[in-house]
Amino acid sequence: MPPTPQPETNDQTPLHEKPEGKLIAERENKLALWAEHGWGYASRYDRTHTSELAREYIHENDPRPTKDVMAEPRTDTAVCGRIMNVRDMGKLSFLRIRDAEGDFQVCLAASVLGDQHKTLLRLLDLGDFCGFRGEFFLTKHGEPSLMAVEVTPLSKALRPLPEKFHGVTDRETLYRQRYLDLATNPDTFQRFLVRTKVVNEIRRFLNEKNFQEIESRILQPQAGGAMARVFATHHNAYDAEFVLRIALEIDHKIIMAGGIERLYEIGKCFRNEGTDPSHLQEFTMLEWYAAYADLSDNMAWTEAMIKQVMLAAVQTHRVTVLDKDDQPQTVDFSGEWPRVTFAQLLADYAELDMFAATRADLEEKAAHLGMAPEEIEKTGRGNLLDFIYKKTARPQIVHPTFVFGYPSDLKPLARPNADGTADCYQLVVAGWEIVNSYGELIDPRVQRELLEAQAAARAAGDDEAMDVDEAFLTAMEHGLPPMTGFGMGIDRFVALITGQPNLRDVVLLPLMKRK
Repeated sequence: MPPTPQPETNDQTPLHEKPEGKLIAERENKLALWAEHGWGYASRYDRTHTSELAREYIHENDPRPTKDVMAEPRTDTAVCGRIMNVRDMGKLSFLRIRDAEGDFQVCLAASVLGDQHKTLLRLLDLGDFCGFRGEFFLTKHGEPSLMAVEVTPLSKALRPLPEKFHGVTDRETLYRQRYLDLATNPDTFQRFLVRTKVVNEIRRFLNEKNFQEIESRILQPQAGGAMARVFATHHNAYDAEFVLRIALEIDHKIIMAGGIERLYEIGKCFRNEGTDPSHLQEFTMLEWYAAYADLSDNMAWTEAMIKQVMLAAVQTHRVTVLDKDDQPQTVDFSGEWPRVTFAQLLADYAELDMFAATRADLEEKAAHLGMAPEEIEKTGRGNLLDFIYKKTARPQIVHPTFVFGYPSDLKPLARPNADGTADCYQLVVAGWEIVNSYGELIDPRVQRELLEAQAAARAAGDDEAMDVDEAFLTAMEHGLPPMTGFGMGIDRFVALITGQPNLRDVVLLPLMKRK
């Protein structure tokens, strides 16, 4: 029989200075010793309290004096979690464990555990999962704790967690190994709880307004609903080309033609474009459509929903974000949100009359703001105006503002106004476009003209312009009700209200370039 492996106990090298391979070997040796005690990778554990419930229980009840607990602890309560810290004080040791609700302290006393006390300290490591049964008490410093009578190792972590005092700080590691970020950075864990609350509260708000949640297709025969480059793929069974959807809009309107009057979807979209802190190629959208309502109804619902969601998710209408110079600024969502036209913003910040400006005026302004000559040549009038607006006016908007009256050729799916603008708005906050909404175009004849103009722009070199979608037009020709629609990027909204400068900070597993 091979000799029983022994953990190295005389190595005085600081833990964070040991090679990872050496640490893994030591932990594998300890795991072999676990088996001698009947421990291993457990299938379950019966806990009575999470960390939050344990703290509540202790504060609501009068725990026995510490000396009584030390003398003869009860075994009626149990907690479990990942070991995050160990303070060995000889015959008394304190472990800090973490579960999904936070940290909690466990006390291991030699007077209670006997010889097992030393064994546990020798065989348990930071990162291991462990269960503890015993009695709740308050330390002399008022710390809610559990005096352990029974200790059950549940899962051995063969690789060490990042250094305990700082957790993961390298940005690339945060994104590539999010589990380490979650395990060591409580702020990150809370941020993703906020995201869950945001999505749940959105659903609550829309469900209470009688919206029906749907799921539409992700693979589509052609893209529509936005101006963006696509991810293309080949469907082997059909021997045909398909694209990943860039928006939810077209399918939603097709479904509205079938008689559903209010619908929404929270789903993934994909745009094969450059990435930056406020754009990802894979992102989550909320879109909803409501029949017999207009843009004024839409804005009222949007303001009410966002205010309700913020109170549920972050308990405030004021958040701190970083401005374009990376300086903190407060954004206030309370009060009535102002409304301003796209044309007025261009006049104020770009000294440009959107209605009177010639093509030459726009090209000169775009070049001055940094657009390359080859881009200017193939960019349509609406996109030139949009580029100028984004370079001059949009970064100046801090507090929630409804911006409406965008050029109609930028919004070919929105109802056109007589002055060449579209019946639409965007909600802009801290320089970010948070919501894009339309008074929806329901006349199939006008829609065909606008899509054909888009197709001509695409043929001229604008690869973000739309194609004519005959299936969509056919659905429209069968009749659509008057309606308004709404689109919001969930990632962008969560990043905003949690003060994150990069959308990757609110996506659990963001796409990364392969190493």
